[in-house]
Amino acid sequence: MSTNKTPNRRSGNSPTKQRTQTQAQVDINTSDYVVADKELVRGLTEKEVENEHLKTVVFALNEKVVVIEDLKTDVNTHKDLLKHSEGKRGELQVHIQETSVQIRIDTEKHTTYEQKLIEETQKLQNDIQALKAHLAQREREHLQKLEEVNQKHSIRVEQLSKEHSDKVNSLNDEHHRKVDQLEKTHHQQVTQLNHEKETLRKEKDETIRALTEEKETQRVSYERRINELDQLIKQQQRTILQLNSTIIELKEIIHRKEDVEDQLAKALEQLALIDAQKVQLQKELETASDYILELEEKVYKANKTSLELLRQLKDAEVEIETLKNYIIELKQRIAVYIPVKDDVIDKKLAEFINNYPERQKLKIMFMRESEGVYQFGSKRVAVRVDKDKINIRVGGGYLSIDEFLDQYTPGELEKVERKDPLKKFSEKIAIQKTIVGKELRESSPIRSPERTSSPKRQQ
Repeated sequence: MSTNKTPNRRSGNSPTKQRTQTQAQVDINTSDYVVADKELVRGLTEKEVENEHLKTVVFALNEKVVVIEDLKTDVNTHKDLLKHSEGKRGELQVHIQETSVQIRIDTEKHTTYEQKLIEETQKLQNDIQALKAHLAQREREHLQKLEEVNQKHSIRVEQLSKEHSDKVNSLNDEHHRKVDQLEKTHHQQVTQLNHEKETLRKEKDETIRALTEEKETQRVSYERRINELDQLIKQQQRTILQLNSTIIELKEIIHRKEDVEDQLAKALEQLALIDAQKVQLQKELETASDYILELEEKVYKANKTSLELLRQLKDAEVEIETLKNYIIELKQRIAVYIPVKDDVIDKKLAEFINNYPERQKLKIMFMRESEGVYQFGSKRVAVRVDKDKINIRVGGGYLSIDEFLDQYTPGELEKVERKDPLKKFSEKIAIQKTIVGKELRESSPIRSPERTSSPKRQQ
């Protein structure tokens, strides 16, 4: 007899969940076998018990095959994931190396270009300073020349004035006639000198204006060039900031790569640990399967023993029931109570019992201990006769015998039933089966405390 079972294989099922399901299934099967219902076992034959045993063995073997196949599938899945992670890690390393080389080259180029810009800017600033110094020097030289011309002109005027004065003084009498001519000549000379002075002033102003315009043009050109260089420097600074940001991002990528490598190493360690756990779990499953088979043999033998005991118990119950009926029949044929000679109370009690209309209700008998003292089941009572009526002392007062029987017979019957040897035998069998089932569950490798508290199980 075979059982076809297609396992539901999913790569997402964790080994812990599969182990939990397998353990729960084994616990359920073990509990079902150990605490089998008494009536169900009583109705089975040995052949049916053996068939059920074989079905259970086949089912356990199929479950073992399914678990092994699932373990193989998980191992293959983890290997594929490991290969994929290795490939991605290699691609990431190549990309990071290429990016690092490109960034290094770009950084060197920008650094060289920035150095050239700084040198060119410094050179232009030096040229501007030189031009400013040259312009100041030219202005100083021009002013010096103007000052020299003015000094020469003043000296010339003084000389002419002195010569004129000398001539006038020396030739005043002699050249009186020529005063007008000399004055005219002097006036012409003064006019000519003033004209030359004005011409020199205009030439100086023109030269200064030309130099000023030229220097202003150069200044504007230099300022424009400086502004362009400032813009270029700002642009290069922005580029440098972007490159610095890129370098920071690459550093973060490198840190992430290191984190990924650490996580990959941890994952490899966990995979190795999982593989070891799987091997251990496979061994435990094999041990559990062997234990289940052994347990099945024990359950099979226990079921056979239970069937035999149930048959014996049933025969004993039939025999006891027959004996009870026979005893009841004998009690109905003979007197149930024989009084003691010369004991009035005992005779009255025997008369009451033997003439009682429903003798089957007198299941608890009075046992005489001494005159007026009787044992009624577990109770020791005092009996007396008052006006042909039997009264029984209970506690501090007396009850009639009818009231006493109605009140205390049920309790004593319950005590007697608890002491019934047949019932004790049935309860003993049930207790033994419960203890055996508990011992089997506690000794099971899949429910043992050592395995439950194992570090591998906790992980």
